[in-house]
Amino acid sequence: MSNLFVLKEQLQAFYAKYSKEVDKIVQFLLAFIVFYLVNSKIGYMEAVANPLVTLILALICAFLPGTLTVLVTAVLILIHVYALSMGVMIVTAALFAVMFIFYFRFTPEKSMIVLLVMVAYFFKIPFAVPMAFALMGTPICIIPIFFGTLIYSMINYLEMSATAVTGASGMAGEMTLFATQILQNKEMWIYIASFVVAFLVVYTLRTSEFDQSWKIGVAAGAVADIIVIVAGSIVFSVQIDYVTLIFGNIISVLLALILEFFIFSVDYSKAEKFQYEDDEYYYYVKAIPKVSVAVPEKRVKKISRRKTDSKKNENKNRDTRIEEIEEASPSPAEKTTEKTYIPGMTEEMLLAKQLQEEMDLEKLLKNELDDKDESK
Repeated sequence: MSNLFVLKEQLQAFYAKYSKEVDKIVQFLLAFIVFYLVNSKIGYMEAVANPLVTLILALICAFLPGTLTVLVTAVLILIHVYALSMGVMIVTAALFAVMFIFYFRFTPEKSMIVLLVMVAYFFKIPFAVPMAFALMGTPICIIPIFFGTLIYSMINYLEMSATAVTGASGMAGEMTLFATQILQNKEMWIYIASFVVAFLVVYTLRTSEFDQSWKIGVAAGAVADIIVIVAGSIVFSVQIDYVTLIFGNIISVLLALILEFFIFSVDYSKAEKFQYEDDEYYYYVKAIPKVSVAVPEKRVKKISRRKTDSKKNENKNRDTRIEEIEEASPSPAEKTTEKTYIPGMTEEMLLAKQLQEEMDLEKLLKNELDDKDESK
């Protein structure tokens, strides 16, 4: 488990260092997937549905604010719908106008949620977005989740029933049929209701103070989503793929747990409770420490070959200097042989004298070496 926390710290450090580059790459990939989704499902304008155009648009949107990416997506949809029917385009433009009025009024900073909902539907895990933003955001995120679901439902309907819409009599008939089918889409409203209920369940539980609130909130939200969708499909006689629903929620739960690991890793075993007061209030505080580990730093010690060789040469020169000094200075044996015998000296006195001379000689040699080193 400690290896996972080390990986988390390393990824957070990497993102902190290259956050701008990572954000641009993510924004490019998200825009590319959304544009590909639109072109593959309702690519009625062949010139715009070209993969090269999709790539260029995604590259441009990578350097634009998220709100403009949503606006480009809306324009792309309108172009394709215009190639299909003028009446359908008018209704679509009206829906987009309502969306942007509420969108810019309440949640302009949540622009990417609309696109993420469309991508989540594309990968059959639509509940992942409400669950993720219930863990990270506030109930205001429900607004872009609603509009993202509306846009995907509209695209999906045009893909499946374009012939029926264009077969209506006149522009008024096309407008009436398309608006009726979109606003009376029972499956869409069931999913929107399930997202709202699940979002509120997850948000309420994860903001509670009991232990493991995030995990319990994720599990309860998944159960609430399944219950609402199943109940809605039974009440309104809507056919739902229950296998896709269950597996989609399981994958969404796993993704939410990964998200919790990266943004809310705490150690409940070390939780502490504090109580204090001032003149007006009593305060009850529960402090839970975050889980953090020290990232091991790899230190590479470089051994310079040149420095090693110079050290060896220095030691060799030092040994040579010692040999030269020893050769220049008389040995203790030679000094002893040069001494004349003084009558009356005992052998002990002679031995003491010899030892003193040897010690003086060693001290002399050491002083000479030190003097040469300092002069060098």
